[in-house]
Amino acid sequence: MKSLVIYYSLEGNTKQIAENIAEEIKADVEELKPIKEISPSGLMKYVWGGSQVVMKKSPELQPLQKNLENYDIIFLGTPIWAWTYAPPLRTLMDN
Repeated sequence: MKSLVIYYSLEGNTKQIAENIAEEIKADVEELKPIKEISPSGLMKYVWGGSQVVMKKSPELQPLQKNLENYDIIFLGTPIWAWTYAPPLRTLMDN
């Protein structure tokens, strides 16, 4: 079975976990990259990130490099923002 780990990481923590999982299960990796990213430093990341979640924003993403139809299993990785997944995952799931 062909596996893919797709993740979004603002500060790098989710990236590290996703890459470790992918290495362990011998999966491909795809990072979700918003076209307009919020700054990972300062207190405003909490204001902007939280408001994106509350307003149910779906930020535009850079095109994926992998074709999702080529995979049998897809794992999703996301940080938790305001008690739910980060907005880039909303965009992925909506598409």
